[in-house]
Amino acid sequence: MTHPRLSVSEMCTYPWAFADELLLWDSLDVHRVGVLDVKLTDHGRGEAVRALTSRSMRLTTVITHSFDLSAPDTWDATRTRVNQAIDLAALLGGCVYFTPGAADGRPFDELTAALADAAAPCLARADARGVRLAIEPTQRADRSFVHTLREAAEVSDRTGLALIVDLGNCWREPDLAAAVRQIGDRLAVAQLCDVIAREDGPLPAGTRMVPGDGDMPVEAFVRAVLDTGYAGPFELELVGPAVEAEGLESATRRAVERATELLEKVIL
Repeated sequence: MTHPRLSVSEMCTYPWAFADELLLWDSLDVHRVGVLDVKLTDHGRGEAVRALTSRSMRLTTVITHSFDLSAPDTWDATRTRVNQAIDLAALLGGCVYFTPGAADGRPFDELTAALADAAAPCLARADARGVRLAIEPTQRADRSFVHTLREAAEVSDRTGLALIVDLGNCWREPDLAAAVRQIGDRLAVAQLCDVIAREDGPLPAGTRMVPGDGDMPVEAFVRAVLDTGYAGPFELELVGPAVEAEGLESATRRAVERATELLEKVIL
């Protein structure tokens, strides 16, 4: 039986159609899932909502569009998309998140202020609807000017946005457990995977793996998350060449099994 606090993100099966993901989730006895708003729109939002509701599935995350911090004239269009995701989360649960946006040559403080201005109307809507709106710091410079958990905490404090803490994005932290604990109640959702810390044949350092296949202290990460007082789901997010080589279904099934065993051990 899949652990009740385990969720599976659509990122694990990103190329698949939503209908095929439903079949996999059914077979895994998964009742918490993370979705991409664009995929549900492509499937048909009403039909997707009915399919999830009929299965008593709750959302843990809704991934939505990021703001182009260097193009304020695009913010209203992005806000419309983010607000659509907020309304979905208000209906089916979960937090809404996006990456902070790429650097454009301005200092960190100016980028943070731009993000705060861009997201403020959406944050107000999320607060009114009882939904947490979050950013996911990532080491991808084309998606985020926020790369470390220390930077993420500062941006969270200055914008009011919560944080997604993804082991696949924060594994380079010098003291990962301490960095996670310092996030505290800024944490919206914790995401799980494993990572290889050094190049392994064709696989570069940082490649995501099924928990237990890589080099990360995944159990210590889970315990550090719990130390923050976090009582939410642990969401699997597997992407990249290792899981693609194995096959997305096989990797997802193994990840659910491994993560269930870990959560059963750690969460008493």
